[in-house]
Amino acid sequence: MPTDPLDAAPDVPCSEDLRDPVQAKAWADAADRRRPLRVRVRAVVVAQLARLPRAARVLELGSGPGFLAERVLAHCPHLAGYTLFDVSEPMLQMSRARVGRYAAATFALGDFRSEGWAGSVQGLFDAVVSMQAVHEVRHKRRVPRLYSQIHDLLTPGGLFLMCDRTPEDDSARSTALFMTAAEQLQALRGAGFVDVRVVMSGDALALCECRRSGGRRTRGTSTPAA
Repeated sequence: MPTDPLDAAPDVPCSEDLRDPVQAKAWADAADRRRPLRVRVRAVVVAQLARLPRAARVLELGSGPGFLAERVLAHCPHLAGYTLFDVSEPMLQMSRARVGRYAAATFALGDFRSEGWAGSVQGLFDAVVSMQAVHEVRHKRRVPRLYSQIHDLLTPGGLFLMCDRTPEDDSARSTALFMTAAEQLQALRGAGFVDVRVVMSGDALALCECRRSGGRRTRGTSTPAA
């Protein structure tokens, strides 16, 4: 069987092991201090998810210590489900401590680099969100396939909000691991998303918003996508 060229892309080495409890906690303690824009990104994501219809279901990929989930669940009580998906058990432990009290919260340990990872989450989602996690496919050549998988997990008109790192310099490591905002838009359109746009950028981060084609669903309304 021929080798998939995406799988053949060399991994960009990790600078930290987030499956290690000590390193995971150190990352969580420093994340917002290193990139203060994260706080504003969370506010924008919460505002968008607040417009979802009652009983909507949300999937967060790379949920980390649960910072985003905590804001969403505190401000969007109408959600029927919020699944936190992460590769790191220490991160999920932090998430459970932070949002385990919410009935809508469920937790899934998995690796979105693995074949068939999407089968470990149940059903379709009205929204998928991801914050500073997509680059964990460890090479930007793998991102389009991940976006195609995310597209297929969404209901028609479903919302995808993705914030990830952008290259901070022109080094081989940075340009292989992180995508520019323009590259993100191209990858999202290539995966079939519509209404693709950059909502916010700064702190070497870019927040992109797009939808699966189909009727656009917002709270209490159903109108066709533009």
